[in-house]
Amino acid sequence: MLNGEYVPLIKAFQGQTLNISTSSNTYINPFDSSLQYEQSEEALNSKIEFALAFIESIVSSNGLTGEQKTLVDRCTKNIYEEYQIHNFDEKYAPDFIKFYEQLQKQPEREAQNLALVIERYVLGGMDIFSKKTNVEIKNKFISFDISELPRSIQTTGYLVILEHIMNRLKRNKHLGKHTWIFIDEFHILLANPYSADYIARIYKTGRKENAIPTVITQNIADVIKSEQGCKILSNSEFAMLLKQKPLDIPVICKIFDISDEESKYVIDSPARTTELLYMVKI
Repeated sequence: MLNGEYVPLIKAFQGQTLNISTSSNTYINPFDSSLQYEQSEEALNSKIEFALAFIESIVSSNGLTGEQKTLVDRCTKNIYEEYQIHNFDEKYAPDFIKFYEQLQKQPEREAQNLALVIERYVLGGMDIFSKKTNVEIKNKFISFDISELPRSIQTTGYLVILEHIMNRLKRNKHLGKHTWIFIDEFHILLANPYSADYIARIYKTGRKENAIPTVITQNIADVIKSEQGCKILSNSEFAMLLKQKPLDIPVICKIFDISDEESKYVIDSPARTTELLYMVKI
């Protein structure tokens, strides 16, 4: 959650809140993996795709250069292969520091430049993602609170938490459990191509891991500007629409196959109630 709006709900159901911020003592290692349970090329490629989204969310809203992508790909592959070679010994478990050190070993000048850019997130004041995971899940109802994260790394925080959840899904599936994931303000993840691709992949493949994903946003205009955002909406089995701005209605109607007559139920009007609801089964 971003603004603490779910606190009453969490308390009502006696849930657990995990605060992720630069001042908290709760940490998640973004390079944690479940490779020891699913040793496959697909699993490794999935970690590389996440690393690209993670680094890009830190480095640039304009996207990584081709050379930077190659470096992130290479370094990520190297640290995970070392982990596998040493039979998943915890001493060799991948983390942000190992990635940074691997980046420094690369001969290209761009590698040194990229290492300098991410240094403050590894060794400096923003090193929240360079720690070992110490999250203890003690509840069936968990809320990850990133409201105190600096706005500049909220997308990064979202990605790290979702990757942690995806790792947990592997365990839950093995135990025969389903996991319901609510992703609020998900338009934030559409800010750059890799994070947009990442959330789209979770939404599409998470079901194979017994996940029930639900996305929530008030910024529908930002979502419909994104190709991946539109795909996520159109791939949803159900949609709940509150009152919408008239300018957004045509695109919303197209995505959800809503007729002009039906669209009247999601347009604010003094003649109707002030907060309208329209449910769509897609």
